[in-house]
Amino acid sequence: MMEQNENIVHGHNDKGEETITFRVEDLTTYGVLGADGVEFMAAISGYGLNIAFNMKLINSLADAEAMADSMADVFYEALMDQLIAQKREFAKPPEVK
Repeated sequence: MMEQNENIVHGHNDKGEETITFRVEDLTTYGVLGADGVEFMAAISGYGLNIAFNMKLINSLADAEAMADSMADVFYEALMDQLIAQKREFAKPPEVK
């Protein structure tokens, strides 16, 4: 049996595993373009992507700025983790001659 709403289709594949199918136009992407304006330096992308702000806790511009700064810290930490994992030489201090 298959459930369906306007955005997603729930079903099962040939192995009986539960699946969710999205329409191509449902892909959401947020990103930061590089200086060339052509390629993304970073992107958040996905189907069914939901960004939810807890508006009960954001009651002023200062609250909004603090939340945005905190999110920047989260992504900075994720970037550093990936840089260290993939480009260890990037994270090494310069050698003293």
